[in-house]
Amino acid sequence: MFNVGEVVTGVHFPESVEIKRCEAYGDYYIIEAIGRETNQFFELMIEKEKLNELEVLSRREEKEKSSITPLDVQKYIQYLMLQNESKYSKSRALGNKKLLPLPHQIEAVYSRMLQVPQIRFLLADDPGAGKTIMSGMLIKELMARFSVERVLILVPPLVMKQWQEELNEKFQEQFRIINRSVLNEYGRENPFAVYNLCIASIYWAARDEIKPLIQEAEFDLIIVDEHTKWLHILMGRSRRKRHVQKLYQLGESILRKSSHCLLLTATPHKGDMENFRHLMRLVDEDIFSNIGEYESLKEKTNPFIIRRLKENLKNFDGTPLFPKRTTKTIQFTLTDEELALYEDVTQYVREHFNRAITNGSNSTAFAMMLLQRRLSSSLDAIYLSLKRT
Repeated sequence: MFNVGEVVTGVHFPESVEIKRCEAYGDYYIIEAIGRETNQFFELMIEKEKLNELEVLSRREEKEKSSITPLDVQKYIQYLMLQNESKYSKSRALGNKKLLPLPHQIEAVYSRMLQVPQIRFLLADDPGAGKTIMSGMLIKELMARFSVERVLILVPPLVMKQWQEELNEKFQEQFRIINRSVLNEYGRENPFAVYNLCIASIYWAARDEIKPLIQEAEFDLIIVDEHTKWLHILMGRSRRKRHVQKLYQLGESILRKSSHCLLLTATPHKGDMENFRHLMRLVDEDIFSNIGEYESLKEKTNPFIIRRLKENLKNFDGTPLFPKRTTKTIQFTLTDEELALYEDVTQYVREHFNRAITNGSNSTAFAMMLLQRRLSSSLDAIYLSLKRT
């Protein structure tokens, strides 16, 4: 007779079973058991003299378990680690001779972004924190987890090549830059739908003939660099404002359809909280659809914002990643000639800067700002700049 819980095997069962019931019934035993591999229920009536045909395994297994040493367990764990490394190393490959993520980068990706099922964040670290690296880490992790397949990165046109080279060199991901020449090459076929990994200019993507192509492609993850250029302008009909509205409308049409999005900037709101609220609507439309001007928009309380300043970034040994920044105002007295030059240049810049803003000429306004900076640099610098204008 067997006790409940004993494990037995024999010709009467196709597998080893655990005894759930064993009762004598005249010259027979009624046995109920559960298969250890299939969880199948077995019921057997067997003569008492044939009961010895079933072998009890419990005692034998206990002997085998007692022979396992801590070293055996350690070797088995190492085997599992090597097996997982072999399986996922090619898809992840985050640590190599060309890339060693810093503590704040690891914290942003693993402790913040990957802790939620739907990744929608504004990454607003100071310049130099490595937002491109964190974007690549996120892409690799999501692809390794089979969460994303199609990725679109929208960046200013001057850094498209830089993004493509860094993602290829550090993460072995081949992104295709989609521009006018590529569009002409494919004719009626949509290159955004052909390639799973795409990079494009945010300005070109907002054009009326390009936006439908991106909408049609439907990406799983969209990353936007310098997204503050999408700031929503509520009123006005100037050329600049209409252009910004097109950028914002592009964001509305594609970010809300994407499962994951990451917006990158070093200047989150530039002091305009109302425009910033409209921008955060692209991250989560429901939460930021109707909210007080300062409510839940502060960096420390907003769960959708990741922002770290340079002075808070550390190496692995705890030393500051960047030298401490110190500012000091030095007073000096201008000569009469220097003061006259300063006032004349300032008046010139003020007049042409205001005219450029009114006409929607961003490049001219930016040039005027540079003139003021050149004036603060040296007499030779402002002389050469004025000579070229």
